[in-house]
Amino acid sequence: AAYEKMLKVQDTIAICVSRLSQMAALGALEAGRDWVLEQVRSLEVGRKVILEAMEPLEEIIGGNGAMYVMGKLPNGVDDQDFASSLVEKYGVAVIPGSFCGYPGWIRVCYSNLPPDDCKLAAARLKEGILKL
Repeated sequence: AAYEKMLKVQDTIAICVSRLSQMAALGALEAGRDWVLEQVRSLEVGRKVILEAMEPLEEIIGGNGAMYVMGKLPNGVDDQDFASSLVEKYGVAVIPGSFCGYPGWIRVCYSNLPPDDCKLAAARLKEGILKL
């Protein structure tokens, strides 16, 4: 009997939007399109400096719709080791590409930092890339 009741609860949880998500959606609707456009424009600084930092890499993809960029590391460079060294030596966190189905690449997000902090992170990232 308890199992059937648990299934009923689970079914309700899986098909209903959480209250928090509903409140966030309402806030976005009330803020309007101008607020959304302002937030999107604020990403441009980060996108630009991260793309510049990654220029020394062989290939770069992304940055034209997503809030992240993928960069191909030189042959033989382990993406997980490189990501760890960026954190340890330069204070910059990236995602190893192998975590996203792209071994030998790194994934860099530029949406979570204010523009000035993103500039600093980009400078540190570039320094780490140039040491490859």
